[in-house]
Amino acid sequence: MARRIAEAKRRVAEAQNKLAVKDNPYMTAPQIGKKKNQAPEPAQQGVGLKMAAHPLLLDATPTLTQSKKDKYKPMQPKFASIKANLRNAPTPPPAATPIVPREPVANPYASAAVTPAESGFEGAPKERVGRQFRFNPKGKYVQIANQVRQEQQLEQLKQRIAESAKKAGLDSEFETLEKNIRRDAPPAAEWWDAALLPNKTYDDVELGMSKLNIRTADSPITLYIQHPIPIPAPGDKTEQTLKPLKLTKKASLLSIRLANLMKVLTSDAVQDPTRVEARVRREVAMRKHQHEKMNAERKLTDEQRREKIETKKAEEEKKGIYGAVFKVKTLSDPSHRFKVRKNAEQMNLTGVCIFNPSFSMVYVEGAAKFIRQYKRLMLHRIAWTEPARERGGEDVELEGDEEGEGGKGKGKAVASESVEHGQLSLEDNHCWLIWEGQLRDRAYNNFKPKSCPTDAAAKEVLGEKLAGYWDQAKNWKPEEEELF
Repeated sequence: MARRIAEAKRRVAEAQNKLAVKDNPYMTAPQIGKKKNQAPEPAQQGVGLKMAAHPLLLDATPTLTQSKKDKYKPMQPKFASIKANLRNAPTPPPAATPIVPREPVANPYASAAVTPAESGFEGAPKERVGRQFRFNPKGKYVQIANQVRQEQQLEQLKQRIAESAKKAGLDSEFETLEKNIRRDAPPAAEWWDAALLPNKTYDDVELGMSKLNIRTADSPITLYIQHPIPIPAPGDKTEQTLKPLKLTKKASLLSIRLANLMKVLTSDAVQDPTRVEARVRREVAMRKHQHEKMNAERKLTDEQRREKIETKKAEEEKKGIYGAVFKVKTLSDPSHRFKVRKNAEQMNLTGVCIFNPSFSMVYVEGAAKFIRQYKRLMLHRIAWTEPARERGGEDVELEGDEEGEGGKGKGKAVASESVEHGQLSLEDNHCWLIWEGQLRDRAYNNFKPKSCPTDAAAKEVLGEKLAGYWDQAKNWKPEEEELF
């Protein structure tokens, strides 16, 4: 058994030596010297490119991985060829001495170890971060100082009041006053939570959600959902419908008249002109009858016409209500009064016409379109300097100088007679626009004339909101008078 073990060991050693010789050719010589009986294996020699390299040129050191930057560097020699290089060769650093760890020895004279939490040490400080300048705003410390002074003055005032109250014996009254000023303590449960709490305190929340009035019959929370009333969207009001396809009209037949008879019916008109003329007259009469019939069908009745006018007035009022104030120097002529009142009623204008011995004022309100028309009536259309004509009288121009002179004399007599009867002269009569603008709503339901001999009566008729217009009209003067 021992012999077999020794034989196996010997074979293993021989195999290891063979592998070592193959890997390192320098180990062949010693092995040959030791074992003279065993002949060395001749190395395989080649010719040409198959020639093996000299053993000294072979690199026995293990190859290391090279980086990309060291890949193309020239290869350094493996030994020093010059004496200077031998002297300048760096000496290898000395081997580090091993450090023997020492066990900590307790010092009986040192104080007990303190934990970092007790010592207040929080470790190494963090990196210092640069901070920017923070400038205080102007007047900051002045405001703080003023606030401190006010607090000190208030404390001094309270102290003086307390001392004077002690002298006067009013300590009890101040105590009751302080109690009244203090705020009340918060309630045990707010009113919006009280219905959900059985005992009306917030301690019920600790009992759990099952104990609260959330899913009970007395709970204000129910399973029903209140849906708000749906409101139509603004875009639904103006729905855009598709425009119909535009088609060309069918070519209509030429209407034959007596004027274009020969141009349209050239040959027929020449053959039998009497028959063609009768036919053309018949067609003209038929077209006229058809046209008048269609107009009569489209014609509105009196009721429909009035309704149409009122509808247009209402549409104009939707655009906005406007007002205007006019000052008339003299409004004593009946025709002028009639025009002022009747036009206001026809244009659906409301307001008041005030007659005063010094002047007259007209206030109207309504749609912007009718205010413009009424403004043109008052400022341009009415001839304020012409009196009304007598009823039943006729203006006849007489021929001849004598009759003309007699007529002129008669007219002068009538004018002088009207002045004698108490009517004022209208020579300097005029109307001015004092104010116009937009209003929020109407102040009157209709147009009514009022006679007010005094300013107080006129302001009473106008009311508090419109009383200023009377003063404005009274103090207003035309530009011609202001220059002088």
